[in-house]
Amino acid sequence: MIHQKLTIFFAALMLCFQAIAQTSPVREMDKTMSFGTRPCFRVEFRGADDNLVADMWKKFAKDRFSAKLKKDKKSGEWFAAKLSGSVSPNEYTLRSTVEEINKNDAALNVWFDLGSSFLNRREHGQSADEVVSALTDFYIEVRREVVARELKDAEKKMKDLENAKRKLEKENDNFHKDIEEYNAKIKKAEEDIKKNEQDQNSNVADQEAQRRMIEEIRIRLQNVGNEKN
Repeated sequence: MIHQKLTIFFAALMLCFQAIAQTSPVREMDKTMSFGTRPCFRVEFRGADDNLVADMWKKFAKDRFSAKLKKDKKSGEWFAAKLSGSVSPNEYTLRSTVEEINKNDAALNVWFDLGSSFLNRREHGQSADEVVSALTDFYIEVRREVVARELKDAEKKMKDLENAKRKLEKENDNFHKDIEEYNAKIKKAEEDIKKNEQDQNSNVADQEAQRRMIEEIRIRLQNVGNEKN
């Protein structure tokens, strides 16, 4: 009975570990590097380019593993040697690469060279768990930075939209002012037209009066010889 309960317990525990492994952003695999194919810890990032991941990884490696990463120009790997800490009781070397998956996605590959072997879960379960935990923290930091940048871009776009709205409102005010000015000009032009028509009528009447006067003067001119003192 006890044996059966222990079997069920360990089976449940294994399922739990499998569920955790499936949800972890860190994958353990064998991957080719400068020393050949070795056990590797890989993390993939959506929405983060390789430059962002590389910059953040150098800072994280220094803070978490005390690793001042240098680039091996021959292999292209970022590495730090003679490290110590909870990963291994002996000195070890950390090697890593950052690769572009596509334009907006990148991946981090990390190898821990322990000297006699490379860190792997089968031989170094506890240390592997610590590395997975650390790299999960790094994944969260990168995701947080990616989302923060998305928020910043969204806020900038919102600010641009707000500025555009204010500009449109100002233009709208100017259009209304233009309409008011145009209406005032139209009203004045209508008044000017009315006055002009009145002036034209007066001018016609004045011309008629002037024409009669000219005719009278012309008659008087003709009759000058008949005038007597």
